[in-house]
Amino acid sequence: MIQLPQRSVTRFFIPLIDVLTLLFCIFLVLPLAQKANDASADAEGAQASAPPADEEVQRLRQSALELRDEIERLKRAKGNALQKRLTVRVLEIDGETGKLYYRDPERIPIPNDAAARALVDRDRQKIGQKELYYLILYPRDPASLYPSVGQRADYDRWFEGVALGYDDPNSAAGGGRP
Repeated sequence: MIQLPQRSVTRFFIPLIDVLTLLFCIFLVLPLAQKANDASADAEGAQASAPPADEEVQRLRQSALELRDEIERLKRAKGNALQKRLTVRVLEIDGETGKLYYRDPERIPIPNDAAARALVDRDRQKIGQKELYYLILYPRDPASLYPSVGQRADYDRWFEGVALGYDDPNSAAGGGRP
C-alpha cells in the first residue's frame, strides 16, 4: 500500500519561488542603479573640465556665423548653376482669341503642333546643351475667358516632352485655370 508523504512538497517550493523571484528582480534593477551612479560621476567630471560659459557662447556664435556664410555661398552657387543650365522661353496667350504666340522680337503666332515642334527644335539648336523651359503666360485681363479647356489641352499636347509651366495671375496657386 502506498502512503502519502507527511509533508507537502509545495510547503517548501512556494517560499523558495518567492525568494528566487525577489533575487531576479534585484538582478534586473542593478544596471539602472549603476547607470545613475555613473551619470552623477560624469556630471561632476564635466563640471570640473567645462570651459567657462562665455567662451562656449562665443564659440557657438562663431560657428553659427560660419554656417550662415556657408549657406549663403551655397545659395549663390545654386542660382548660378541654374542660370548656366536653364533657358526660359516665354509664350503668351492672346486674351481676345486664346491663341498662343511668342515674340522674336515681333509677335509670331503658334497655330498648331507643327509650328510648336519647329519652335522647340529651333530653340534647342540655339541654346545647345542647356535645358529648355517654356513658360506660358495667361492673359493679364481678369475678364478674359481664354484659354479654353480645349486650347489648354492642345498646348499641353504640343509641348509634350518639354518642360512646360503656366503663369496665371488670376489663380492663387499660379496656373489653376482650365
